[in-house]
Amino acid sequence: MIRDWHVLLHSSIPLATAMQVSVTPLADGRQQLRVPLAPNVNDKGTGFGGSVAALATLAGWVETQRQLDKAGVTEQVDIMVQRGETHYLLPITADFSAEAQLPDTNELERFQRMYARKGLARLAVAVALHCNGMLVARYEGEYVARRAG
Repeated sequence: MIRDWHVLLHSSIPLATAMQVSVTPLADGRQQLRVPLAPNVNDKGTGFGGSVAALATLAGWVETQRQLDKAGVTEQVDIMVQRGETHYLLPITADFSAEAQLPDTNELERFQRMYARKGLARLAVAVALHCNGMLVARYEGEYVARRAG
């Protein structure tokens, strides 16, 4: 299944519109989510921590859906973040981006098996956030995929 990730994000998550999230496909199928600094700035003129965490959470949400698509799941799935932790490494001084890392093969196989069997599964997703070519934050999240209905 080929998705328009930009449309999916902006139609499903209103915050993505307020943050001005754009989506760029990467060569390996992952998606890079990018935001301008201006609508995501704090009182110090750097990236607002809530925007950083939100962008990372969205990147993990997209990657979870992408992995379900790759597994051939065509039914409606509800994806929710169960846990998320953001580690802020450097101040963000310009537009910034988030990319989910490819999940561990064993973790991914377990996720796909559980979803196929029970219609409910969890996936751990790591996300790297960059600004001006530098790693500025890391995020680790756990997502729950549940068969809708």
